[in-house]
Amino acid sequence: MPNKIYLDCTHTYNSGLNTGIQRVVKNIVSNITQVKEELGQDIIPIVFKNNKYFRFDTFPKINTNKNIIKKILKRMYIKVRLILSMILPKKKEILYSPVLNIYLSTLTDKILFSKSMKQEDEVILYAADTLIIMDAIWLHNDYEQLLKLKQNHIKIIAVVYDIIPLTHPEFCTIDLNLFLHDWYKKATQYIDGYMAISKTVKNEVYSYIRKNVDGSIHYNKFDCFYLGVNTFERTNVKNISKTLELIFKDENVYLTVSTIEPRKNHKYILDTFELLWKADIDATYVIIGKIGWDSELLIKRIKSHERYNKNLFLLTNVDDTELEYAYEHSKALIFASYAEGFGMPIIESQFYKLPVIASDIQIHREIGADHISYFDLSSRDSLFNIVKSQNIKPIHDFTWKNWTQSAIELISKSRNF
Repeated sequence: MPNKIYLDCTHTYNSGLNTGIQRVVKNIVSNITQVKEELGQDIIPIVFKNNKYFRFDTFPKINTNKNIIKKILKRMYIKVRLILSMILPKKKEILYSPVLNIYLSTLTDKILFSKSMKQEDEVILYAADTLIIMDAIWLHNDYEQLLKLKQNHIKIIAVVYDIIPLTHPEFCTIDLNLFLHDWYKKATQYIDGYMAISKTVKNEVYSYIRKNVDGSIHYNKFDCFYLGVNTFERTNVKNISKTLELIFKDENVYLTVSTIEPRKNHKYILDTFELLWKADIDATYVIIGKIGWDSELLIKRIKSHERYNKNLFLLTNVDDTELEYAYEHSKALIFASYAEGFGMPIIESQFYKLPVIASDIQIHREIGADHISYFDLSSRDSLFNIVKSQNIKPIHDFTWKNWTQSAIELISKSRNF
């Protein structure tokens, strides 16, 4: 057993975000006390700042205004970079350099969100300790620090959420593709183990590294754990707006919960509902999620649609209580992703006994097993036929790990590397 296990949460702590990876990191950390008791293991969340590690107890509160500023700065930078790359084509490689872009992103977070750390909270990692990189791994690009940790005989474990920018670059920004490619090329030599969030991701990252980075890497350096879910309570209808109640009053409301971006494939679902409406089939489609990358045309299509705010709805600012209400009052969740690392809405839906209709891809088969319905993305009519015929599998008894159990699995398996 390692002396101590440190959870490096630097970028979640400093980013000011609370989506995707950040939510996972926060849920794991919030359950550390129970994990310590269960495993008898000293586990310490830490932040890396000014070449030192500091322990912390709670994450800073989210500052919505600063997040808006961050998004504006990012959009401005992308536009300026594009212009400069056209004016100075020979400098394009520098402008798109992962080192430069991660530095600017980290600097922005430091200016907007960074908190001062107390000297008494400094921690020193010793030989036989373990460091688990909890955040997006490509942001941990201080390779000199990784080397220093290895020289001090500290075990380094990387949590891998997905490698979609490498396997499906068409669905991601060029930055993410370059960041991940650069990170695996330079960091693999320092990593003792990879903890993926699914078997699918575990096999993908192993195959990628073996093919592109280290052909001799052993499969036993890879393992996986499943993310947990919160056990929800029934929502209080008094806290729900009349607008939301009206949207979900119909019996035939179909729901999608995800960031709105090309990989999530809302276009396929909207195409299907247009076929359903043309066939005079009663169906309402509700999209819940933040507006993401490369979604302008889809958003324009939705908002200009003749069915918009009639039986086509876009909700981009939904809190947890409203999301629970949506799960409770929908007919089915439709999840049409081309690629995923996990697919949390598939699990959350089943907690509410909400049937799931998902694209037939490997990760959905792993997570949904035979409990949900699947449609073929290569077939224009596959989803249409399921909805029309109502051939949707009902959800019966369903159980899944909570976040304490998820954290225990992560720590237990990390100790085995």
